[in-house]
Amino acid sequence: MPLLRPLLFSLTVLLCLPSAWAVLGQPLAANVPANAGPPLRSALASTTPNPLYTTQVSTQDSGTVVTEYANTSGVVFALTWQGPVLPPLETLLGSYFSNFQAAADASRSRRSLGTPLQIQSDTLVVQSSGRMRHFSGYAYDPQRVPSGLNIHALLP
Repeated sequence: MPLLRPLLFSLTVLLCLPSAWAVLGQPLAANVPANAGPPLRSALASTTPNPLYTTQVSTQDSGTVVTEYANTSGVVFALTWQGPVLPPLETLLGSYFSNFQAAADASRSRRSLGTPLQIQSDTLVVQSSGRMRHFSGYAYDPQRVPSGLNIHALLP
C-alpha cells in the first residue's frame, strides 16, 4: 500500500497536465516544455482576424477549454478557461503564480465561501469562479494588453 500512493500521485499529475501549455507572459513557442510529451488532446486554431492578437484554443482531456490570447509579438497576455475541472493555475500563470497565490491567500478571510476570487494588481488580474463540474475564469497582465484593445470585450 505505501508504494501505491506515489504511483497514484504520479498518475494523477500526468492526467491533470494541460494539453496546450499556455503560459501567461511567455511566447507561444515557449509554451511547450521539452519534457511535456504529446498533448493529451488538443484542438488548436488561430481564430481571430484581429491584427492586435491571435487566439489559440485547447481542450484538456478533462473537457476544460483554455483560450490563450497572444499579442503580435507572440507573447500570451491573457487566458480564459471554462469547463468541468479547474485548470492547473500554477502552470497557466507561470511566473505570475506566486503573486496570485499570495493575493488569493490574503483575500481568503475577506471572501464568503462560493464567491468568485478576484485579484487585481498592476501586473495581474484574475477572476475565477465555479463549483464542481463548472469552472470559469480569466487572467491577464494589464501591462501586456495590446494598446487599443478593450480587454473586457475578450473576457467572459
